[in-house]
Amino acid sequence: MHANPRARYHDGDTTAEAAVRPSLPAHRLTYFSDAVVAIAITLLAIPLVDLVPDAMEDGDSAAEVVTHHMASISSFLLSFVVIWRIWTVHHEVFARTEKVSRRIAQINVLWLMCIVVLPFPVEMISTYGDEPFVLALYVAVLFASSVTLAAMALSLHRTGTRQTAPSREVVEQVMGNAACLAVALLLVLAAPGLGFWPLALLLVDGPALALVRRLTPRKPADEA
Repeated sequence: MHANPRARYHDGDTTAEAAVRPSLPAHRLTYFSDAVVAIAITLLAIPLVDLVPDAMEDGDSAAEVVTHHMASISSFLLSFVVIWRIWTVHHEVFARTEKVSRRIAQINVLWLMCIVVLPFPVEMISTYGDEPFVLALYVAVLFASSVTLAAMALSLHRTGTRQTAPSREVVEQVMGNAACLAVALLLVLAAPGLGFWPLALLLVDGPALALVRRLTPRKPADEA
């Protein structure tokens, strides 16, 4: 029997088409991502727990456990808020999506890798403080996570329907976050003496986007 040429053509395109064809339930991907983020955000607190027995061995008082480790506590609080915000945006990106392609799933794995790696530079900050290399590594990991999230948002917005794709506002928010982290990384590399202050740009992207939207009203058709 001769193979069906049409089937043979379809089989030849399976790999390329399957990479972009929505075929995986989105809720499976988001549930898995939520679990990984929950574990990563919990791991941030483990070094703080270890400070207590170490402080007792050194003879520190209860107050000195806090006052002598402000760098560790500050990096934990900052990273906790950052991961929470990243996860919130990730949720908004996939809020209306029902199925995702294999390519989106692969990019999401890269995003999760950034989240899982984040406790490593946080621990380095606790040990080495705001050394230039440590700061650059920390911001670079955040920037990488924002780039992968932006890639997923853009792909879903381009290939999805108005009912299932992330809204234009969500895509703009993700892109604004990535742009702010890109500038923050450049500032950390160019002026390491600034410490963590370049990350304050993350507080600016939201109000800046809101101002731009007020100054440039859109037609109803452009809302999605």
